[in-house]
Amino acid sequence: MGCPGCEVVPSLASQSGTLYLAPPLAHTRARLRKALDAAGLLAEESSPAESVLAVPVPAGGLAERLGQLDHMLSGPEQQACASLFLAQGEAFDLGCLARMEPLAVGIGRAQGEWLAEMIRHERFAVHFHPIVHAQQTGVAFAQEALLRGLDAGGELVPPDRLFGAARSANLLFHLDRSARVAAIRAGRQHGLTTPLFINFNPTAIYDPSFCLRTTWDEIRQSGASPDQFVFEVVESDHVNDPDHLLAILERYRENGFRVALDDLGAGYASLTLLQRMAPDFVKIDRGLIAHVDQDPARQSILEHVVAIAGDLGIEVIAEGVEREAETRWLQDVGVDYLQGFYFAQPAPTPLLG
Repeated sequence: MGCPGCEVVPSLASQSGTLYLAPPLAHTRARLRKALDAAGLLAEESSPAESVLAVPVPAGGLAERLGQLDHMLSGPEQQACASLFLAQGEAFDLGCLARMEPLAVGIGRAQGEWLAEMIRHERFAVHFHPIVHAQQTGVAFAQEALLRGLDAGGELVPPDRLFGAARSANLLFHLDRSARVAAIRAGRQHGLTTPLFINFNPTAIYDPSFCLRTTWDEIRQSGASPDQFVFEVVESDHVNDPDHLLAILERYRENGFRVALDDLGAGYASLTLLQRMAPDFVKIDRGLIAHVDQDPARQSILEHVVAIAGDLGIEVIAEGVEREAETRWLQDVGVDYLQGFYFAQPAPTPLLG
């Protein structure tokens, strides 16, 4: 799987030029042409092709133009409409058609410029959420690193907003890489000696050999042993390419790291993934943990999952534990580790160490 030119965080062009738009449907094109004409945004010179609309962009005005287009086309229309910005002096030719990308990407990038700036300047904080021994809940077995952004005023930006913006702006690779690096540095800063769980999204890793180089380099510089790190697949219940995920996990293992699957559900696909990936750890989704002490159906499912994991030599972590009764039931069924607000909230400093 190839890796795009992703070492540099993309930014919107600041020079003047022309934004070319190619809506695939004639009626969408006609409606967009009318809206652009009414707003005085159509170029006076003829477009390079009848199906392509040319929108002039003043210096520093690309974000504003993309914002205007956001109000003219629906989300699906933005995704279908091909677009390309060319600086003044560049000519549009047939070769440019292959370089066009969905207008939605450009609009997302404009809306996510704050995130690109955050990534460039490494404005991040890491909070730690302890994973405790099931039979000794006052002692942390490990810490999970959780990313937080820092806005220009130093206020925390929650991860849901960060990763939502990253998907829209095509910055998921850059944010995922920043999260891994920030976690490794934070662990070193706090002198962490317990294992550190670091989340990663497999869709943000195009080529493990290339995309994980900064991770390996950062760990080597930290001086920590590879077995101190556990790389955790987030959204493992939405894996669309198991072969790609397996290649990533194998690369982690080759370098001496342990791996974990997050959010394991009750479905056949989840159990098949568990068997095929054979991680060192598996985290049981909060949806199965909540009120398990009161729900025979959840109890039956969890007993089954714990037994399968045990047969495969996989240690089980129950996450999202919020009640004492849940804790007792999970201890009795043989879960190895527990994590949740019942034991501690995520904090800037590792707790229960």
